[in-house]
Amino acid sequence: MSKSCFLYGLAFLAGTVSCFAQASLESDLNSIKFNSHLNNLYEDLTLPAKGASGSTITWKSSDPSYMTDAGHIVAKDIGAAHHVTLTATATSGDKSGTKTFDIYIHEHEPYTNYLFAYFPANNNENIYYALSRDGYNFTPMNGGNRVIAADSVSIKKGLRDPHVLRAPDGWFYMVHTDMKSAEGWSSNRGMVFMKSKDLINWKHATIHFPDRYKGKNFANVTRVWAPETVWDYGYENKDGSKGRIMVYFSLLTDYGTITYDKVYYQYANDDFTDLLGDPIYFFDRGSATIDMDIVYNPNDSLYHAFFKNEGQGGICKVTAKTLTAPAGKEGSQWSKPSGTLQQTTEAVEGAGVFKLINKDSWILMYDCYNNGHYQFTSSPDLSTFKFVQNTEMKGAFTPRHGTVLPITAEETAALMKAFPTSDFEPFVAKYDTISNAGGKVTVSACPHVDVVPYVKVGDNGWEELTDLNVKVGETVQFGPHPWDGKDWKWTGPADFSATTREVTLKNLDGTKSGYYTVSYIYSPGCETKVKYKLVVDDPSHPFVEPVVEDSTEEQPGGSQQGDDGKDSGEIHPGDSSASINGVETFAGGRLEFGGKRVQVLYYSVGGMLMQGKPTAAGVYIRKEYLNNGLAKVTRIRVQ
Repeated sequence: MSKSCFLYGLAFLAGTVSCFAQASLESDLNSIKFNSHLNNLYEDLTLPAKGASGSTITWKSSDPSYMTDAGHIVAKDIGAAHHVTLTATATSGDKSGTKTFDIYIHEHEPYTNYLFAYFPANNNENIYYALSRDGYNFTPMNGGNRVIAADSVSIKKGLRDPHVLRAPDGWFYMVHTDMKSAEGWSSNRGMVFMKSKDLINWKHATIHFPDRYKGKNFANVTRVWAPETVWDYGYENKDGSKGRIMVYFSLLTDYGTITYDKVYYQYANDDFTDLLGDPIYFFDRGSATIDMDIVYNPNDSLYHAFFKNEGQGGICKVTAKTLTAPAGKEGSQWSKPSGTLQQTTEAVEGAGVFKLINKDSWILMYDCYNNGHYQFTSSPDLSTFKFVQNTEMKGAFTPRHGTVLPITAEETAALMKAFPTSDFEPFVAKYDTISNAGGKVTVSACPHVDVVPYVKVGDNGWEELTDLNVKVGETVQFGPHPWDGKDWKWTGPADFSATTREVTLKNLDGTKSGYYTVSYIYSPGCETKVKYKLVVDDPSHPFVEPVVEDSTEEQPGGSQQGDDGKDSGEIHPGDSSASINGVETFAGGRLEFGGKRVQVLYYSVGGMLMQGKPTAAGVYIRKEYLNNGLAKVTRIRVQ
């Protein structure tokens, strides 16, 4: 309460009541809590309509083209966050107050799938790839064969612990432990550096410490383990620009100067073929400290460094506001170590941390190397972790210490062409570009996601159909794709509902005829719907087409007969109308459908389904169903 309001209340009782009312409004506004981080917002906000003291709260967005008054994200910029303000107005009686909140909508991330780079076994120290739609379940690429041969790039003829970085300069950087475990755990003397524009073609260089640091203590290393990279935005280059790759790794020497594994760092040169100087001390826990993995979290503006501590056991973490400390105080930037973070009592190593695409959610994975699986955990803040699943290592997929990074649809397609992966269905999302003004590209918050309407009738195989006609007693199984574990919601005749991707309808009769609609919900506020039409040939319960306003079902359209007496396949202005999703559309005087034909059915002009192509003279309706969910409707004449 303001001082003037307090003094006013001392003089007048009514004024005191007014002041307390105003104070209640201020309290309601100041106590508003949000479900997300306003400085890094990924998802819609839940906005309260009532204050704790009973006031009514309304909201106003400064830019409804990005965020509505209800807190719904409409659009995102590519490459930068977008600032909007939300103003809350609390009202009680004739009193009101306002408070404005700054919102920074996270940039759109143009990624669709995840790439896992790893080595598979101690007797197979080469680099392998696997792909995933969800970041948890992976399919090995290249028929389960290697994608980078160790004997072609490394001194020791072995590549372990690959770490891949997508850098702001447009390059991918991969570093490895140059080691063959058959020669012993203290047999490696350096690292392999690799650089690529496409994750397929790599340039490589080796950093052999006995040669690189000849005459210095670092020439006597017995371990240069698990190197990784991070882009240091604060690094000042000689030309005044900022940003450079930092390489960090664990070192152990055989002359007692580094008596246990400690983490060191140094910056890479411009060509990514060498280090700029001697290794600099980074961090250690007081006993062997290995497998460090660093990520930056904008929610708390901290670097989070995960590592394995041999003495304490398990995966622990330290944080820092800056990557490096002042000269002479190396290692002082880090916080006190956390407790162990793994969600298992099994022995673990090789922690890998990555963020899910377009979500404010992180994954911590690690190799349960004695038990034959990777374990995946999730976290909203990189501090608290929840078990998600164990991913079993078997067959062609036996990952050891590696890296997961998000990749675009174009990168996915290029990788699958270079390293065929026939049993993987990539996630494909198409975003509407809303604006492109002043060099800024803005896209819709929700992509268009193709849902493939697979269906199976009886013992037949899966077909891509949306229109079915079956016999009484038949079994129909709907199994739309994608199969990535996202949310599904079904509605249908006779109050049918389900929340699984696949649904099975058994012993069908005419009461089950009708339209079955499935919604694929792939992120908050984003969904795609597909409608199946199922007609059971049941004389006792004949199907009647429902009358629905604003129906999206295609209506019979007109076509002109060709000179040869066959359907011309064209729809011309002036003929009966044809529609796509309920909208009449003509392009250049001709309706363009696209897509691949998956089924053709014939109907009488009254709408009765024909058994095969009609042969009797007359006029009929031909419906050509396409794999993009559309139906091309034409009128044909049989003479």
